[in-house]
Amino acid sequence: MDTQNTKRSFVHNSMKGMMLVILGASLWGVMGIFVRELSASGYSSYDIAFLRCLLAGIGFFLFKAVTQPKVLKINVKGLIICFLYGILAYAMGFVCYGIAVERIPVAVATVLMFMSPVWVAILGVLVFKEKLSKQTVLVILVCILGAAMVADVFGSAGGSMDFVGILAGIINGFGVALQIMIPRYFVKKYERDTMLVYGFLGAAVGLAFLTDFKTIGASLQGTDVASVLVNALCLGLLCTMVANVSVVKATAYINTTTCSILSSLEVVVGAVVGILIFHESMTVLQVIGAVVVVCASLGPTLLQKK
Repeated sequence: MDTQNTKRSFVHNSMKGMMLVILGASLWGVMGIFVRELSASGYSSYDIAFLRCLLAGIGFFLFKAVTQPKVLKINVKGLIICFLYGILAYAMGFVCYGIAVERIPVAVATVLMFMSPVWVAILGVLVFKEKLSKQTVLVILVCILGAAMVADVFGSAGGSMDFVGILAGIINGFGVALQIMIPRYFVKKYERDTMLVYGFLGAAVGLAFLTDFKTIGASLQGTDVASVLVNALCLGLLCTMVANVSVVKATAYINTTTCSILSSLEVVVGAVVGILIFHESMTVLQVIGAVVVVCASLGPTLLQKK
């Protein structure tokens, strides 16, 4: 009986973790809708990154102040660690993504970002002394291949390459991995929610030095102020706060490598959004790539046994 209960608990936790990651990846996938709208209003990638972190930090702070105020209590040392976490994992990643998309095709930058499962696996071995199975390595490689197919790297998107852009894309992928791994490293000292709240705010402080506040102020006085506010709130609260909290919380139920692999579903969701919202088209190779990503991401987790 105990064995059966343990098995049910394991399956339940695994499914809960998977659903949290899928929710986060889906919200990341629709993020492009709100980013494009804000870009059309004159916002740079740095302005958008600042708003994402600021709104997510403030929103999550207020939510925790009402539901779980003890999470907000932290000493100066912990606050510094959380701020550094935000600057390294979020601010650095967002800035490098902005540099990458300016210098190399967006599709290539997206695939480089989804090298994060590789970094998560490497950090898991180096920091947490985890053993990397052949199946995990294969799944990671297949996911990256599928993501490259969806992003059309092997077609028209694989145009001219720029060393700085490539390097920025790789650093961005490493930043995505740090978003998952740093809270895990400090899990015995600080709550995940504590690190997320002050991490977002720390990233906003760092990004403030790159933000054009004149552009933001002017947009809030224009005729489309309602549209700007809606897009900013959706981007900051849904696609950043809810999405990132979901992915980080998922690591309490499934391992970080699986979590990172499942997050590659963002590429698929983004492609679907492009078709339905922006009336973009997909080649046969891109469709095959989407199927590959879904199967490689969900298959091993759904079929795994304790």
